Amino acid sequence: MNIGIIGTGAYAIAIASILENKNVNLMMWTKIEEEYNELITTFKNSKALDYKLDKNTKFTMDIQELLEKNETIIVAIPAKFLDTTIPLMKEYITNRHKILIATKGIEGNHEMLIHEYLESVLNTKNIACISGPSFAKEVIKKEAMGLTLASNNIEVLDYFTNLFSDIPYLTIDQTYDIIGCQLCGILKNIVAIFSGILDGLGVNSSTNAKFLTDASKDIQIIINHFGGNPETFTSYAGIGDLILTCTSIKSRNYTFGKLIGEGKDFKIYQETTTIEGLENLDTIYSLFKKKGITSSLIDILYDIIYLNKPKEIIYDYLNNIK
Repeated sequence: MNIGIIGTGAYAIAIASILENKNVNLMMWTKIEEEYNELITTFKNSKALDYKLDKNTKFTMDIQELLEKNETIIVAIPAKFLDTTIPLMKEYITNRHKILIATKGIEGNHEMLIHEYLESVLNTKNIACISGPSFAKEVIKKEAMGLTLASNNIEVLDYFTNLFSDIPYLTIDQTYDIIGCQLCGILKNIVAIFSGILDGLGVNSSTNAKFLTDASKDIQIIINHFGGNPETFTSYAGIGDLILTCTSIKSRNYTFGKLIGEGKDFKIYQETTTIEGLENLDTIYSLFKKKGITSSLIDILYDIIYLNKPKEIIYDYLNNIK
């Protein structure tokens, strides 16, 4: 099997490290010449992750080559780069291609879930997504972990489930709810910022547990509003990823929130670090307004970050002031 991975960043490399357990041929695409030159000589992207890829992995800067030589395509670039990358694929995508989204977030320029954006640009329904609690630096250690695969295309879901099967340390659960799976990946990053603020404010463990419980219920309500299945939240993509992201200083979103809560200058961190929850917050807020969805979870965080309201209004959510 020939697999092409769009991206050579930390999570793209982490996904490649999982697939090295399978009898597959891997090719990875980057548009950054410096990364490409390092990868073809050392099989590493030292700026992204301290991991040496298998010596049989191939690399390219030609999107046409990637798509013509590989029928299985994994999209693993930050969401903010989708609108400049996915259109490059349009000319070369055929019905034989199956696409797996390994990117968490939302396509901000069009305010679309990623599978919706790919469907609209590439005119294909052969799309699935993979999500779950998986820091790239921990994935490469190849220890026990769980991920969720989702697609509303049964054939594509079974295809990718088979691809990620028989890997000793990896457990896969699957769902037909691609909407809910992606929303879990978006909202957990936003909740992690919220959770980090609470930590920075010094709330106790009981209060934080209350927050995570209330936020979990709100995520399920939001999934339902978007036409997804609230039960998807019980998967690795939901509660699993929420626990990881909202309780670990390794989470960039959580760390960003903690800086806000502590009253520290977060501007440098914001300028030098990809904070997915922050990138998604503005888009989600706008999308909710257009859909007539009310969420105090989103509104309060938006007010703190974008309207410069005092971080202490976060207690309104804890006290169920809607």
